[in-house]
Amino acid sequence: MDAKLSPPARRAAPPAPVRRPVPPRRAAMQELARDTFLRAETLFVVLALFLFSQALVPLLLESPGSTPGGEGYESNMTLRLMFASLHAGSLFLLLVHGRAAAAAVARHWPAVALVALALLSTAWSGAPDITLRRSFAFLGTTAFGILLASRYDTRTLLLRVAAALGVAAVLSVVFAVALPSYGVDQGVHAGAWQGIYTEKNTLGQMMALSTVVFLILRPTLRRRWIGTAGALLSIGLVLLSTSKSALTILLVFAVLAALFRTLRLTYTLAVPIAIGFVLAGGSVAVWLATNVESALLAMGKDPTLTGRTEMWATLIRSAAERPWTGYGYSAFWLGWQGPSAKALAEIGWETPGAHNGYLDLSLQLGVLGLGIFAAGFAFALARSFRAVRETHTPEGFWPGLYLAFMLVYNFTETMLATPNNIFWALYVATVCSALLNRSGEVTA
Repeated sequence: MDAKLSPPARRAAPPAPVRRPVPPRRAAMQELARDTFLRAETLFVVLALFLFSQALVPLLLESPGSTPGGEGYESNMTLRLMFASLHAGSLFLLLVHGRAAAAAVARHWPAVALVALALLSTAWSGAPDITLRRSFAFLGTTAFGILLASRYDTRTLLLRVAAALGVAAVLSVVFAVALPSYGVDQGVHAGAWQGIYTEKNTLGQMMALSTVVFLILRPTLRRRWIGTAGALLSIGLVLLSTSKSALTILLVFAVLAALFRTLRLTYTLAVPIAIGFVLAGGSVAVWLATNVESALLAMGKDPTLTGRTEMWATLIRSAAERPWTGYGYSAFWLGWQGPSAKALAEIGWETPGAHNGYLDLSLQLGVLGLGIFAAGFAFALARSFRAVRETHTPEGFWPGLYLAFMLVYNFTETMLATPNNIFWALYVATVCSALLNRSGEVTA
């Protein structure tokens, strides 16, 4: 009888390498270096948010009483070096946190596609040197937004924004009271507060955003009085700026916050309440459409929005001449030397932009650029409603409120695809955040 063959002996796995314990002194030094790096990174983020809000530095570089932005930021080497340093720091930190940054980029490709299209537009731009330079600034600002999305959850991001805008609010009061030649408008809108910004409307925009941030954070803070004080101070500055646009945005925020709260109710309650909001909103929209002139006059606004509606008609014709790819990133508004010369001659007064984010984006990158943004925005907005329902924390309201802010404000201001702009950086941070992509992981 044949003997059974024994199975071949398995080769023993090599022993795992034995890690030598790190000496206590070396471990302490590593921990200190890590903590120092994280604190420096936090300081950089808060400082960048403060500077991207166009606070303080542009104001100090102007003489008191001069026309805000008269010389233009492009011609000021101090501002160019300052923003270039912020861009370089953002790109460096993205390389340090490469894996998390790649995950943030993968969550929302349209933001990166817009940057790629801006760089590519150098090929058909009438001013390729300007397009290339400003495209890199756009890249740096977008990189900062991706950094925020890759490093912070929504609550921590809001804490950083609150720190930056809280400092801006306090300094605005100091400048308006102690240095009124800087902090109070001395020109057309004499007496209106502008704080540490070059225009009263900029102060109003930033403080409207600050109000929302502090109100969202307030229930989560250990010292709730900080959130209350920050929100009240921000609202006060909106009123002192006399910016009616900012005040209107605050009212819109209040309505949207009430609407979003209903989304967390059961479907039997949420559906009829949401339908009621839609019907009421539709009725208001129809009334405004038929009585827009009366409504604007009641608000103390020019029915033509200070000549904007007439200007928009002219610029739509300019956009129609280069409909698909536009004139190139930042290559339309070149004063009397570029494609804007014909439009300015027809408008009859000088303007640095369209005062409409969607029209400005169309002029620069055409229907292609506007379509990329619109597709990404719609996708993010749909997910923001899901985030409201799937989370039970106050910060779950942030994406929907901020996207609504961008949607409304860009009808009269330009914040889309704008370099060195806190609103674009926060937009990228919001649409690339994990909250809009894996809501279940952050449900309380």
